[in-house]
Amino acid sequence: MLRMLLRRLLLIPLKLVLRPRVSGVENLPKSGPFIIAANHLSFFDSIFIALLVPRHLYFVGKQGWLEMPGLKGRLQGLFFRSVGMISVDSTSGSATMAGLETSLRIMREGHGVGVHIEGTRSPDGRLYKGNTGTAWIALRSGAPVVPCGLTGTERVHPAGAKRLYVSRFDVRFGAPMTFPEHAGREDDRRVRRTVTNRITQEISVLTGQEYVDTYAATVKSRAAEESRTAAAASNE
Repeated sequence: MLRMLLRRLLLIPLKLVLRPRVSGVENLPKSGPFIIAANHLSFFDSIFIALLVPRHLYFVGKQGWLEMPGLKGRLQGLFFRSVGMISVDSTSGSATMAGLETSLRIMREGHGVGVHIEGTRSPDGRLYKGNTGTAWIALRSGAPVVPCGLTGTERVHPAGAKRLYVSRFDVRFGAPMTFPEHAGREDDRRVRRTVTNRITQEISVLTGQEYVDTYAATVKSRAAEESRTAAAASNE
């Protein structure tokens, strides 16, 4: 009930103020489990997608979003829990696997699961190498993957912004993808990479983004290290 109430309360201002252009909704399965695999440009991407999809959708998110300090952090954690966020702790393989298993359980109940395949927001608007957890879920469940391409959401909420800006954005849902030729091979690393690359390629077609065959998290880590090194040098 809380999910339904929040969706109704937030969907109206989203459509009236930001006026997103949504296409390909007919590609979303009318029933049964499914996976939405999207690119990631803004902190609010998962919220936008969940509101605009006509069925219940549980988005995979970082455990850290539920553990922010202060009143703002507690309110943020309450919000994400209330909308059914699937928290994933990527600090260890077993913790990540627990999040994937939770996703499977939700899908067995007939619901949809949303994933940002890059794992983190793009640092520069390009599309980065996908993490293979999405492929693992897809191969293990046999559920269709609907690629989702977002463009323009970074203008609504640029990185580091304290508020949202009024700007239209696009959400495009592609044709569902299934991988019966790889059924039962979710534990094969090469198969997971092949499936992940196919999904990422479809997202690239929807968005027109330039593809970078490197993890976005790696790029961010390098940038942070360079910034620390430059700061240390300036203080010498």
